[in-house]
Amino acid sequence: MINEPTRTRKHGTQVTQPANGLERITAIRRIVEQGQYAKVDGCMIDLFSASAIVKVFDALSEANREKYQVMKAPAMAKIAFKLVA
Repeated sequence: MINEPTRTRKHGTQVTQPANGLERITAIRRIVEQGQYAKVDGCMIDLFSASAIVKVFDALSEANREKYQVMKAPAMAKIAFKLVA
């Protein structure tokens, strides 16, 4: 396992293994800002999924944000698609 939380592969894909929820949300926001996809928590997250996760995260109360951001990225996306749809 690599000690760096975020690294960039040769062909440009960013890979993030977040240590906490704040790093996870930051990595997902970076996907939205850059309009790219990246690997977060071992799962490829595309722009559409990242956008839904960020939209739901921003709409949550502070207490629910803390619960949401500690989830792994695939679980966050699953919940986001249920709430956005």
